[in-house]
Amino acid sequence: MASNDGKEHTVNSSLPAAAEGPDCAPCGTCHRHVQFLCYFMHRLLDFRHAEIDSIASLGRSNGPTESNAASFDQPYGGSYLSPFWYVWLPSEDLAKTVAKRSLLVKSFLEVWGEGATWEELLASIQAYPRECIQRWCMPNISFKILVDGWGRAVKQEQQLDIINKFDFLGLQGPIKMQTPDLTLRVIIADPADNNGLPEVPYRIYFGRDVACSDRSVIHKYGLPRRKYLGPTSMDTEMAFLMCNQGQVRKGDFVYDPFVGTGSILVAASHHGAHTFGADIDIRIVRDGKVNKAGERTDVWDNFRDYNLMSPVGLMRADSHRPPFRANLQDMFDAIICDPPYGVRAGGKKSVAKSHKITCAETHIPSTDAYTFEECLRDLLHLAAKHLKLGGRLVFFLPSVPGVDKAEQTTAHPMLAMVANCEQPLTTRYSRRLITLQKVQPYNAELEQQTWSSEQSLRPPMKSIHEVVYESQSKAQESGGALHLQRYRGKLV
Repeated sequence: MASNDGKEHTVNSSLPAAAEGPDCAPCGTCHRHVQFLCYFMHRLLDFRHAEIDSIASLGRSNGPTESNAASFDQPYGGSYLSPFWYVWLPSEDLAKTVAKRSLLVKSFLEVWGEGATWEELLASIQAYPRECIQRWCMPNISFKILVDGWGRAVKQEQQLDIINKFDFLGLQGPIKMQTPDLTLRVIIADPADNNGLPEVPYRIYFGRDVACSDRSVIHKYGLPRRKYLGPTSMDTEMAFLMCNQGQVRKGDFVYDPFVGTGSILVAASHHGAHTFGADIDIRIVRDGKVNKAGERTDVWDNFRDYNLMSPVGLMRADSHRPPFRANLQDMFDAIICDPPYGVRAGGKKSVAKSHKITCAETHIPSTDAYTFEECLRDLLHLAAKHLKLGGRLVFFLPSVPGVDKAEQTTAHPMLAMVANCEQPLTTRYSRRLITLQKVQPYNAELEQQTWSSEQSLRPPMKSIHEVVYESQSKAQESGGALHLQRYRGKLV
């Protein structure tokens, strides 16, 4: 066989622990200890593995090659887009930790059997080590069986028939639909009328639910419920995904140099981080705005409303001219941001103008256009100098679907690529979430030598604005309109 709610629940101390895979005795040379079936949400397909790996490697070695606590096996049918992947993790406890924080995992299963037919499935369960099943058949262990269809709906009467197929397991405990000790899950993958789902072979999986995800933060911190918003406020789900990629944890110091209305810092504060933000527009960080009810709101309201720890500070600052002392280094555990690259909002930098300031309180500093090339260079320098060793820089890079130039665009001697995840937005425009890790102390001379040996940093597209808004016919002529994966009308 190929291999949360916030309530307190009573824990049955006699529950058995997870068994290791038959071919996976710990050998001290790898972390392939326990194998699970990872059942993913069908969204942000390119982000799934990177999110699991980042959460699983929290607190592990700073080296990017040693941080991979998770490894993946190709799913049945060989489709990268499949929601069913086998993942190896060091322990069941770590699987529960990953599921609790992940936004893209539905559940982890200890698979007892799988097959292309019911007969094949039942034979597979019969071949599974009997002792691994019997330890869950004790009279004091409550249970329930769930039937889940992927690509199809399973009617109530069909679910009952399916559940009765597993009477042979000999489960002796009481049935308990709320918080049982044991949850067994049947997943029927049948995307015949796929509605944009990938071509995955018909398959039936059966096993024990080890852990399920909790996506309640998306509703709790949803933008419609927030007082202070702007046109570029980061989507809640993406803000939390960025913090997962940045490995934000309690006590970390997280910086957003393009803070705007603070969406990313809200997510970081939820995880217990101390936050700090800057923006070139003083009106955003100082003045806020008046809402429809005539009340003045600002970034601080977003933290007060959620009873979160407020930022250490918010300042008006220009990323092109960092406000930090020249000898100040290694401050931040993570720098997470969405730089302005000229689609909804263009970048700005401060410029000196020869005019008299009549009122310091109402003065708005003069600005000029800030090219994305300049912005990217400044961001890499900021991370190389001010991240702690092992800290992460997480930011979006504009791109074209199917075109990946992130490696050469973000190259820096102090930073190593950890993840590069594409999010298609239209058929002509996408963005890539880049995660870089600081792997060696800052060296100004080496940085300067590297940059002087190259002509310049080149963004993936000369003018992202033109690509986004060019006509459909022109895009097709240039090969820019690609056939991308859609699910229920949305790009995934």
